[in-house]
Amino acid sequence: MKVFSSLFLLLSFQFSSACGWSVSPETSRLALFKAQREGFFRLTPFYYSADWYYSTNTFSTADWEVNCKEWQQKIGSNVKTEDIHAILYETNSEDFDNAFKKKALKEVFPNNTFVQALLQSKNKSLLTYILFAKKMEYSGSQDVKWESWRNIGYSQNHPTADIESFDKKIKSAKDEFLKQRYAFLYLRYNFYAENKQEVIRLYDTYFDKETNTILKPWALYYKALCIDNFAMQNYLLSKVFTSCEEKTFAVLQHYNWKLTAETLALAQNNEERSTILAIESLRNPAPDLKTIQKVYKLNPNSLLLSFLIGREVNKLEDWLLTPEYSNAGSPSIVFDREIWYDDYDKAKAENYTKDIFYLRQVRDFLISIHSKASGEQKDYLSAAIAQILFLNDEIDLGKKYTDMISANANQSIQMQKNMLLALVSLKQDDLKNEKVKNQLFTYFSSIENLIEKDSGLFKNLYSLYRIASEEFYKKGDTVSAGLFFMKSDIKNEGEYSAYNNLYYYSYIGYFDRHATLEDVDRLIALQKKENKTPFEKYLCAGTLAPNSNYYKDLKGTIAFRNNNLELAYETFASMPKDFWDKNYEFKSYLNEDPFKPKILQKYEERKFDYHFNKADFIAKLIELKKQNTASSNLQLANAYFNVSYLGNSWMMSAYDWTSGESYTDYVYGDNTENKKKYQNGNYFHLNTAKMYYQKALKMSKNNNEKAMASLMLFECNYYAYYADFIDDKRPAFKAGKELRDFYSVYKTTSTFKQYNCPLLKSFIN
Repeated sequence: MKVFSSLFLLLSFQFSSACGWSVSPETSRLALFKAQREGFFRLTPFYYSADWYYSTNTFSTADWEVNCKEWQQKIGSNVKTEDIHAILYETNSEDFDNAFKKKALKEVFPNNTFVQALLQSKNKSLLTYILFAKKMEYSGSQDVKWESWRNIGYSQNHPTADIESFDKKIKSAKDEFLKQRYAFLYLRYNFYAENKQEVIRLYDTYFDKETNTILKPWALYYKALCIDNFAMQNYLLSKVFTSCEEKTFAVLQHYNWKLTAETLALAQNNEERSTILAIESLRNPAPDLKTIQKVYKLNPNSLLLSFLIGREVNKLEDWLLTPEYSNAGSPSIVFDREIWYDDYDKAKAENYTKDIFYLRQVRDFLISIHSKASGEQKDYLSAAIAQILFLNDEIDLGKKYTDMISANANQSIQMQKNMLLALVSLKQDDLKNEKVKNQLFTYFSSIENLIEKDSGLFKNLYSLYRIASEEFYKKGDTVSAGLFFMKSDIKNEGEYSAYNNLYYYSYIGYFDRHATLEDVDRLIALQKKENKTPFEKYLCAGTLAPNSNYYKDLKGTIAFRNNNLELAYETFASMPKDFWDKNYEFKSYLNEDPFKPKILQKYEERKFDYHFNKADFIAKLIELKKQNTASSNLQLANAYFNVSYLGNSWMMSAYDWTSGESYTDYVYGDNTENKKKYQNGNYFHLNTAKMYYQKALKMSKNNNEKAMASLMLFECNYYAYYADFIDDKRPAFKAGKELRDFYSVYKTTSTFKQYNCPLLKSFIN
């Protein structure tokens, strides 16, 4: 039953649109501020994020290097720390033990100064320790290695250590260096054996003293986790947090929240108090200026203070920029989703007012402490204040603080300065001026050069390009806006490998939604331009389509949407005839006769072997319009029905079938409103198809043609009624005169006999 199958299509379309594309909030979040101070690297997991922790694949190995230097101090300055690192952290137990047993350490590890030193008779006890420590890696969890968490691959035939000899080895060690190392191995072994009291005893005996070894904070971490008093556990973990880099993330994983007062009561000085407050703030996604003010009062030169300020700037960026510039439409973090979605526009307006008020509180505080800061912290504060002023549209004052960043500022802060200057230029300067564009190229290029070395800054460039795109679009330069948008999208996932994953629609997606015919002509001209300016070269790098036919197809499609058939034909005719056989998904969707209405065909009747050429199709439409007969108008009507979302040739009008729920809509924005305008409302509401069916019905002298036109007018009216998929309280659709005529005037026609079904008749009341 033909009509039943078409009704099913409608229902399935509604269902599919409810299960659309989704993406993690962290992906769409905007962030421009990423200035860093020396020492921030260990805090990487605690940058502001839509998730509990900031995702990172890099971790500090500073503790390992400290350990290697301790070994160098013990064994001799002529031993290279990189050689020590190779043995301690890159060599598995089997290799080392087998080489020792075969007396082949020198051969297996040639030119390794650490191995050479260990083989000296005076260092026999150190070599014995290394062999024992390597074997100890298998006395507990296989993932737990001896002096760190490094996981090195091993076979099943690994050597094992004699656990019973621990006490003897500790007592027989002749110096503090080896005593502490044997004690640490034993302490950690007892931790995984859940012998908490023994862990505490070993720490108190061998590490609770004045010592600079990196083993002390490592051991303190295990002791802290063996203490039942959670406030004391927090306090000890806070000491670990400040004294070594490797355990910072682990500290926050084990920290007991909501014990602030009890933990602060154990602190011995303001520096410790400021650290405890900072730790408690590192996962707080809400406004936290009060904590920052407390930390400043306790320790105004604290590195953690700067980091918390950066988190606060990133929060404000998320709350203010993400709704404005991303297609997510809301900040990455939403505190109460139910209330948020009850009345989004109201919630958005209220939150904006609150966020701006809070931004100004943060701004005023940072300005108040700026004059008292010095060195790197002052440069960092200048950048943070400038960024907040930019968010508040105080561009001139923001430029003033940007200029306060010293020429000696570190590379990261210099990068932030260039980003700020780019933002100022985008907001204030004439973006059509070539000097302005070339200055922007200088800013962007310097930022790109740094980001090549630090993939953690991808999000910042994604955000900057997204804003650049919007500003160029506001100034009427859709071509630059689209290419910047594409650069932004390439950075969105945080990896340059996206350059290798571009596909056909990547090159035209933005222009499909925003470009006019004149814009596409300018895009084609830019692609063909030989002597591009530095700005144009930069803008086009990695963003231009492989050839101009991508843009020609878009131009012809836009012309077709605008009912300019002559321009559409001229454009399509200038392209290779096999273009639609070899590119995108045209061959998969433009493969049926466009002059037979899809909705009346059974699936088994449909043939997918039609060779579709866009130029030939447009040429036939032009010819049919000239004929202006009942038969030609009926064919035109069928063709325009088929280029709607219901037809078999919808890809003549659009590059994706529906809107609002697809990946392309996530990237480029919901395209529904644009599609509503195609051919004066034909894509969803079938206006053009209805016009030609009405002309055919009026002009025809053939009852079979009239029956077909009447039936298809009913179909068009039905689908147009439900095309918006609005869950409203409208009355049910009522069939009009066309369907009544189909069942009365035309009931003896062959068309009626072919397409009559009980479901159709049920619409007549």
